[in-house]
Amino acid sequence: MKRIITLLFILGFFFLSTHHSLAEDTVSQLKERIIDIQNKGKLGIRNFTLCSKITGYAQYTPLSSNKVKAGREIHFYYEPVNLYTERSKGTYHIWYTQDVILTTQDGKEIYRAEEILNFNYRTKAPVLDIFATNSINLGHLPPGVYNFKVIVHDKLRKEDTSHTYKFEIIP
Repeated sequence: MKRIITLLFILGFFFLSTHHSLAEDTVSQLKERIIDIQNKGKLGIRNFTLCSKITGYAQYTPLSSNKVKAGREIHFYYEPVNLYTERSKGTYHIWYTQDVILTTQDGKEIYRAEEILNFNYRTKAPVLDIFATNSINLGHLPPGVYNFKVIVHDKLRKEDTSHTYKFEIIP
C-alpha cells in the first residue's frame, strides 16, 4: 500500500510539473506573439490624461476637466503603444525618447525640451506595458489656454508620433 501511495505521489508530482511547464511555454509563446503584433503595429499614444495623481501603470486619478489653477503643478499620464522590441541573444530591447513643447493658444513656444525622457531598456523578459509621466510647474504663467505636446521617438524603429493636449490655466 505504501508503494502505491508513493507511486501516486510521484506520478502526481510529475503531472503537476509537466502541466506547469506547458503553461509557462504557452504564456511565453503568447508574449512572443504580442511582440510580433506590436512590432508590426503603428506607433501611437493612448490614455493621454491630465491627472492629479499618478501611482503606476493604468493607476492614475484624472482631473475632472482641462482647467487648472494658476501656480500649481500638473501631471500628464500616457502609454506609448507599439514600441518596437528588438530580440537578440535571449534579450529584449526597447528604446524610445520623448520631447515636450509647451505653447500658448496662438502657437508661441514657451518651453521646449528634447529627449527629456530617454527609455533605453534591455532585459531578459519582455516588457509589454509601458507608461510615462510628465509634470509641469505652472509657476507664474498667466491665465489662458495652452498646448502641451509630447513627441515620442522610437529609436529602434526610427518612427515618431505625437499628441497635443489643450488645457486652460484659470486664476
